Amino acid sequence: MRALKLVGLVLAGLVALIAIALVGVRLLVNPNDYKDRIARSVKDSTGRELALPGDIKLAVFPWIALELGPASLGNPPGFGAEPFAAVKHAALRVKLLPLLHRQLQVGRIEITGLDLRLHRNAAGKGNWEDFGGGQSAPASPGAGAGTLRELAGVLITDSRVSYQDLVAEKVNLEVGRVTPGAATPVKLTLNLVTGPDARPLALAGRFDVTPDLAGGRYRFAPLELDGAIGLAKGAAPVPWKFAAPELAVDLTAQTLSAPAFSAQLGAARLSGAVQGKKLLDAPSFGGTFKLDPVALRALLGQLGVAAPKMRDAHALASLAASGELAYGGNALRATRLDVRLDDSVLRGDAGLTNLDTKAMSFDLAIDRIDLDRYRSPDETGVKQPAEAQGSPGDPLKTLRMNGKLSLDSAKVAGVTLGQVHLEMAARDGVIHIAPARARLYGGNYTGDITFDDRGAVPALKLSQTMAGVDMAQLLRDFAKTQRLSGRGTVSSTLTARGRGSEALMKSLNGHLAASIDGGALEGLDLWFEINRALAVVQQQTLPAGQSSGRTRFDTCKASADLTDGVATTRDLNLASQNLRVTGEGTMNLVSGAIDYRVKATVLKQPGSPGAGTLADVPVTVTGTLGAPKVRPDVGGMAKARVQQEVEKHKQELQQKLQDKLQDLLKGK
Repeated sequence: MRALKLVGLVLAGLVALIAIALVGVRLLVNPNDYKDRIARSVKDSTGRELALPGDIKLAVFPWIALELGPASLGNPPGFGAEPFAAVKHAALRVKLLPLLHRQLQVGRIEITGLDLRLHRNAAGKGNWEDFGGGQSAPASPGAGAGTLRELAGVLITDSRVSYQDLVAEKVNLEVGRVTPGAATPVKLTLNLVTGPDARPLALAGRFDVTPDLAGGRYRFAPLELDGAIGLAKGAAPVPWKFAAPELAVDLTAQTLSAPAFSAQLGAARLSGAVQGKKLLDAPSFGGTFKLDPVALRALLGQLGVAAPKMRDAHALASLAASGELAYGGNALRATRLDVRLDDSVLRGDAGLTNLDTKAMSFDLAIDRIDLDRYRSPDETGVKQPAEAQGSPGDPLKTLRMNGKLSLDSAKVAGVTLGQVHLEMAARDGVIHIAPARARLYGGNYTGDITFDDRGAVPALKLSQTMAGVDMAQLLRDFAKTQRLSGRGTVSSTLTARGRGSEALMKSLNGHLAASIDGGALEGLDLWFEINRALAVVQQQTLPAGQSSGRTRFDTCKASADLTDGVATTRDLNLASQNLRVTGEGTMNLVSGAIDYRVKATVLKQPGSPGAGTLADVPVTVTGTLGAPKVRPDVGGMAKARVQQEVEKHKQELQQKLQDKLQDLLKGK
């Protein structure tokens, strides 16, 4: 009994001694006296400056509790004078008795006003790297104060985290109890800003995370995020959601994996999967995506974006897409694309090869598209705004592009093309399309097109050939005229300057050559008009019947030199069974005005030029392409006939005088 009593007295004495020591520490030790020593220790171990301008409070039982603030930790050399991290207030508690058994039980960590600023320098090194300058040796297994057995939680309020131009503001994070092998509930709210002029993205998240602190692995299951984003000034924020049944992050291997996810922005719903690697050193991501069909025009309105006015009010009715995405090395690429816009399907690959310069490449194919549906409505008499005249900031001046585009069928400016193939390149304000090939109304089109926007006024250069084209269909759809038919070949080398179709037409220069077979001039019956003119000159009865309204021809050839939108022709040549027409004149491509002087030669025997001519009839063609006026030069014809009669009588008189003279010489 005396032994037990003795042991009890010893234990009581030890407890009393410990209690007196703890009280002594609490009363006699002022942690603020050790600020300089703490700062030097941090400097030695991390190479960074620690500032502790605020008070430090210390408690020792039953928890070792430490409170401080404000405080800041500096950046390594080369990252500026601003702090790497700063807090307004921080509190940490560690349970004392388990610590004596080398077990670390941490109470809830509370941080208020955290400001964490992450940066990379020009060499790509982050300011969060190399704590201690690589001088500290790695800890051996079992080293340290003890094993972390439990963390009561983490509470971070009113904080800010930034990485380059990406800033998370009003960060509030609440982490529940952390114990090995158990899921930890997490709640997070913040506002994300991606640039000085960007509108904040509100985020609220709820998920359970199972951490493996020793291995740097975290498993989020399930992960649910939602919030709202203001996309347009004055517009209501648009709600969004993101969910993943499971998301795993391994900071040691620097990997991320989400085998499935779903996202929603307004009425748009997206699903897919994503994988990531080199998360801290050189982030890269890859995965799949699928955008469910969405009413695009309605979605634009929901996002605060005014839908463009188009000729077809029902355009942009539906959009759906799927494919694979990859990001890394300052590039973003989409492969196996399947995009469905209204009635069109686009497939292929596309990407931004340099996110800084926005350089792009693509190899795309479209089954069919009517581009006229998406053109702005015709607005006659409306002048272009001043900014449309061009400036150094025009998108075309900075466009960098290299790609191929194929279309099974396309309609543009009323013209229908098939089997279209384009190869396009753009750099430093010059856009080059070559080769350009297509099937065009039973024939073929080839072209080489250059648009140069480097100067104050853009310049256009065209080299094009159309071969075996049905001219009636082409002119009907493109120029809304039916004045010419036949199958033709047209080649042109043209240049122009200006913005907009009218300015380009007014400055059009170059050369054009055309050859058309088996066609007709519609709305113009030269044969009928010539017969009427011949009847008038010969004082005969006008021919019966009416004009057929067309002049058939076997071949029609002409070339033209263009100057400031006016085409001058000097070699018009038209041949038919009854006529041979030659001439010259001008056509104003802007106003449509025409002024031609032609000579129609009437054959004595149809189809046989060698049989001789019946008459040469001068004809004037004036007016416009839409309403041509054909007038045979009756006065000129009469004058020519008088000259012919005078010449005929002159020859007869000369023959009679010659015969008479010969008779006199013979003595008759």
